Order: sequence, then structure tokens, then C-alpha cells
Amino acid sequence: MAKRGLTFLSAVTWCVADLDAARSAWCDHLGFRVVAEGEIGAAQCETWHTPAARGQPYCLLEPASGDPVFVRFVQSGDNYPFGPPGHFGWCAAEFLVEDPDQLASRLDDSPFTRLAGPADLFARPKAPRAMQMLGPSGEIVYFTRILPGGSQYGMKGAKSEVDRAFIVPVGGPSMTEMQNFYGELLGLRTMEPMAFINPIMAHACGVPPGTVFPTAIVPLPGRRFLIELDELPPDAVPRPRPDGCLPPGMAMVSFLTEDLDSVPVAFRSAPARLDLPPYDGARTAIVEGPAGEWCELIERASSRRAPDRPAPSPGHKRLKQ
Repeated sequence: MAKRGLTFLSAVTWCVADLDAARSAWCDHLGFRVVAEGEIGAAQCETWHTPAARGQPYCLLEPASGDPVFVRFVQSGDNYPFGPPGHFGWCAAEFLVEDPDQLASRLDDSPFTRLAGPADLFARPKAPRAMQMLGPSGEIVYFTRILPGGSQYGMKGAKSEVDRAFIVPVGGPSMTEMQNFYGELLGLRTMEPMAFINPIMAHACGVPPGTVFPTAIVPLPGRRFLIELDELPPDAVPRPRPDGCLPPGMAMVSFLTEDLDSVPVAFRSAPARLDLPPYDGARTAIVEGPAGEWCELIERASSRRAPDRPAPSPGHKRLKQ
């Protein structure tokens, strides 16, 4: 019997105003590499149910480690503003790094703006050490060092100066609804909520920096990725999205799953195969969570049409084989 749970974080997608600026910042300053680029085509728009996105330029980046956890930028025409009011949906992406202090010094003269840190997250030996930054397109990114034995969830450290995304926080109005979605429907284990102070999220929501957020962790199998569930204050609002468009800002997070047919939720459109990275012939579909967040589900290689990598569809170019 096929499992319905999420198994791997495949990509984080941001909508941006200037694709060249985003690509240059991440490649020149964070060491990412472009592995594919092109324009959003009709098949992808049909799968996402976003006809207004057709023809928008995009690029797909991978970290210097070569781990297949991608960052995708889509040029939608707008940067997402950082600050109140707080909007439900994907909030940020957290990346593994080797040395946040050295990285902070190097990024002082860059398109990235430091929001907080570097600082230890807990008062204990081998505690993760992190800093929070704002990217050139309004993307909130955390850079975190994990030492051997320093993660209570068994996470491993970075394999390059800036490595892959490993935590994705989502903010919503109801912790119970988010836990039910990721636990009961998507088959993941959800942890009990804990009280957490997050000054960056507090600023984004327009509340005092000492505001306590109920926060729950959802580990993915394999001890490589976590989803963070944050219950936002009552003044937070749904993220505005024009008809036919991708969500602004952090638009979606892509996950691998064993079998789309076993996922007991409604898709935005029927699952379809896409012959371009990062799908490479796999079936994919969009599921919308209780906070309005988009989860793009991609069937694992064992469920794909063929083990080889097909040629990209017209309008797309793979830059690395």
C-alpha cells in the first residue's frame, strides 16, 4: 500500500519583481547555481491553476553542495513587503550554513539585509546558531549552523558554506487546523505546540517583539527536514492573491510524496506529468493548506514514468546535466 506522507523537501518558490536581481544575489553571494531557466508554460499553469503566470520568467537554483533541494524564483512583477499586517501562508525558509558569523560579515556589503543574529538559539552546549536576513526581493531567510549532536531532531549540518533549505515555517489562524492538515491528511507526525518568541515574525505581524507564538514542529521522515507551524495573532489576515496568479512572496513549497492518488485532499487541478526540472516526468499537483499555503506534491522517482531524465519542454532550458 502506497504511503501518502511527504518524504522530502524538493523546492522553495518565491515570486519576485526582478528575476535578474534575485538570481544574482543568490548566485554571487550565497553560492547557488542555476540548473534550469525559462518561462512558465501552459502545462505548468494548468497544473497550478494560474493562467496569469503563463510566460513569466523563472529560474531554478541549487546549493553549492549539489543537494537536490532547489530555490525557484518566478518573476511576477512584485516584491512581497516585509512588515505588518501579518499574512497567513509560508513565512520564511531556513538554510543550513557552516559558519553564520563568517557569513554575516561577508554579507554586510550585499543585497541581503541582516534582521537579527547571529546568536545561539538555546542556552546549551552545541546549540544551533542562526541569523535572520531579508533578501533583495523581500524573502525572509534564516541561516543556521548545526553542530554534530546539536539538534534535538537529529538534523545534520551543512555540506557547503550555504547549503539547502531544511525548515519551512507556515503561519495560520488555527494551530489545530494546521496540525490536522499535516498530521491527519498528509500523514506526518506532529509535535505538541510550545511557546516561542520570534521577534522577526512579531515585526511582520505588527505586534510587540516579546509576543509569544504557539509553535509546533512537524518532522519529515529521514531527519532532514522540518515544517514549523506558527499560530499567528488575531490581526493577521489571509494573503491577497489576484485571480489566476501565484501567491505573492513565498508562493509554495514543493515536497516529494509516494503516491498522489492516496492523498485524501482536493487538488487545485488534476495531477499531471511535467517534463521539466524539478519534476523530470513525475506527476505533480497543488494542495492548499488551512493557512492558504500552497504545497506542491511531486511523486517520487519510484512512481515516475521512466528512470531517465527527459528533455525539457519548449521554453525551458536545463543548464546542468
